[in-house]
Amino acid sequence: MDLHNETVINVAALLRDQLGSSRTLPLALERFVLDDGLVARDFVGEVRLTRLTDEILTSVKGSATVELECQRCLELFIQPVSVRFSEEFRIAFDVRTGAGLGIAAGDDEFEISAAHELDIGEPLRQEIVIELPMRPSCGEGCPGPPAIAADETEEQADERLAVLAALLKENGNES
Repeated sequence: MDLHNETVINVAALLRDQLGSSRTLPLALERFVLDDGLVARDFVGEVRLTRLTDEILTSVKGSATVELECQRCLELFIQPVSVRFSEEFRIAFDVRTGAGLGIAAGDDEFEISAAHELDIGEPLRQEIVIELPMRPSCGEGCPGPPAIAADETEEQADERLAVLAALLKENGNES
């Protein structure tokens, strides 16, 4: 089974297997929406599913590209992104009877549906968004204003607080 432009996986057969059983599936997503106006393109990777006692451990690794706007020059550029993560999907329904197991899911837990499917879409979206740079920049050749280095910012802060430092020294509170 290949996952092409699909993030939902039917795990009924894996739920019937013994503990420790696993499957590895290739994953390819041409277009994966992350947020309003933010799309990952050409995601290629794999999903490994491992049967545990009360859950299925899903390990995902892969890479994609995301079109971002440079913070300095405001031009669009392509940002490569790689992700590697594991997520647990709680078993909520018995695979043989279809009965609910009566275990309440927490807010941050993912669970397998009554149709014995899990959807890796939301954890994948979260991981890709986390991997994006906080301050997107198209690179060293950016025609925008120069980036301010962290050291320069610290020196400016020291100069502005020099008067306070002098007062501390006068009062004998050197630190």
